[in-house]
Amino acid sequence: PRFAAIWTRTDSEAVRGGRTWYWGPGPWFDYAEHYVDSPNGLRTVQYFDKARMELNRPADGIVTNGLLVKELISGRLQAGDAYNLLYWQRCSDVPVAGNPRSANPIAPGYCQFGAIATLDNGYRDPVRLKERVSATIDAAGSIGERPELARPETTIVQYNTMTGHNIPQVFWDFMTQRGRIIENGRVTTGPIVDWLFAMGYPITDPYWTRAVVGDTERDVLVQLFERRVLTYTPDNPPGYQVEMGNVGQHYFQWRYPHLGMPWAAPDPAPPLLYASNIDTASHWELYRANFNGGGQRLTFNTAETVAYSWLRSWDPAQQMLAVDSRREQPAYRQVYLLNSIAASAGEFASNASATRLSYIDSNDGITISPWEREEFVNRIVNEFNPMVSPDGTKLLVISERMGRPDIMLWPASTPDIANLMRPTRLTRDQPACRYETPAWSPDGRTIYWVSDCNGNFDIYSAELRYIPFFSRGVVLLVGFRAELTNIRNLTNNTANDRFARVSPDGTQIAFASDRDGNWEIYVMNADGSNVRRLTNHAATDDAPTWSPDGRQLAFASDRDGDFEIYILNVSDGT
Repeated sequence: PRFAAIWTRTDSEAVRGGRTWYWGPGPWFDYAEHYVDSPNGLRTVQYFDKARMELNRPADGIVTNGLLVKELISGRLQAGDAYNLLYWQRCSDVPVAGNPRSANPIAPGYCQFGAIATLDNGYRDPVRLKERVSATIDAAGSIGERPELARPETTIVQYNTMTGHNIPQVFWDFMTQRGRIIENGRVTTGPIVDWLFAMGYPITDPYWTRAVVGDTERDVLVQLFERRVLTYTPDNPPGYQVEMGNVGQHYFQWRYPHLGMPWAAPDPAPPLLYASNIDTASHWELYRANFNGGGQRLTFNTAETVAYSWLRSWDPAQQMLAVDSRREQPAYRQVYLLNSIAASAGEFASNASATRLSYIDSNDGITISPWEREEFVNRIVNEFNPMVSPDGTKLLVISERMGRPDIMLWPASTPDIANLMRPTRLTRDQPACRYETPAWSPDGRTIYWVSDCNGNFDIYSAELRYIPFFSRGVVLLVGFRAELTNIRNLTNNTANDRFARVSPDGTQIAFASDRDGNWEIYVMNADGSNVRRLTNHAATDDAPTWSPDGRQLAFASDRDGDFEIYILNVSDGT
């Protein structure tokens, strides 16, 4: 609601009319990202086309607007309030204006502004009041001049003394313009934005560049601020000549390159997969359901492979499947990621691959404290039920590295800041317990699992608390470890409740239970309330999984004599 109030102020159809977006049509990704000074080390964020909104401390209710542009240029991501709570990534080559890089090779990326931007480096431009902008920057970061572009509207009218940069008339008019807004639920007229809140200080001077916009190469004037980018495209229609750049999109492509472009694609809808021994008569292999009584076989090995979760992506080519398999170690289940080709066309298809993840070598470069080294050295044990986090950067895995099934948190093998996550054993206080079937809440704050700590299997939940990990002798953030807090038994009874799966919207949990005498399918609210029984049959019904829209469950049942896959409606069990 706090984010919605800020968005509504400028971008509601009740006031926007024909003017350009200040945030975008609406949010398309929300999550809990690492931030040391937020509760449990996680802050709530929501991405829009033009920016990201943040809620660092829910108690104070203050919404901030991240310094995304500074991070894109420098590669330094702010992970806490202190200036040195940073972690590092390469600067971004995403174009500052126009199409994505694959369709826009001529525009400079954020990296190319590093030498002419104020980034705690003391860089300042000289005062150029009353001059017109003719300076250019190209895709290589080279600075030039095009005098024919020095239009009257580009005359410098402001010099910001805080960062030392010049602002042209066309941008200053946009930053200070008045119009229709919504305040306290009522339409009124006033400054459309508080430009310092929305944009921050300028960190570069304005420059002309060439960019491919749609299918046309154009001249675009750009200026980078701490939080936003302003663009001026003279060829655009009135009302859209000056626009906020798509910084939210740009930052998301940089931070989550494996997730695709959610603002331009439908939500991922991965297919129904199941394991069967129909062709082997012994071990399990994976199949993709065709909904006519069979399926397409995907895996071909001499030992079992069982699917557990998807690395979802709005780019189908980057969608991956997390499985456990005995293909290389017949006596042990090990974790693998199947790429999108293997998961859709099968492991025999061209360019299909399966990457083994059940290795954590003591010499692989990961910093491990001596008292934890024994947990993480490369050893062959059962590791299974790999659940990928909703942002694709982490894995929950059931591991027997310590002699019993524990829940471990691993970094996923994705090319982003997930490498800051140190492998962590989350369950270590109950030596007699067995853990299984971990799951995530959609915002990444809460995990769910099944264990028999009370003598029978129950479903539990807990919040993840992330603890910063600093380099020796220097307060410089190098990673996070994690622990569980606020652990709750959601099904505290004497029956067995197993196979817990969280609905796509995070509001419900599907599970199997023998509480009524035999195994049936149930759903309940994510807090354990409102338990509903969905099946009623003398046979065994278990292992439910959700459809992408949350309206149906697929489950296994031996009601016809052997186990087959069935589907029911969550609303009424039919």
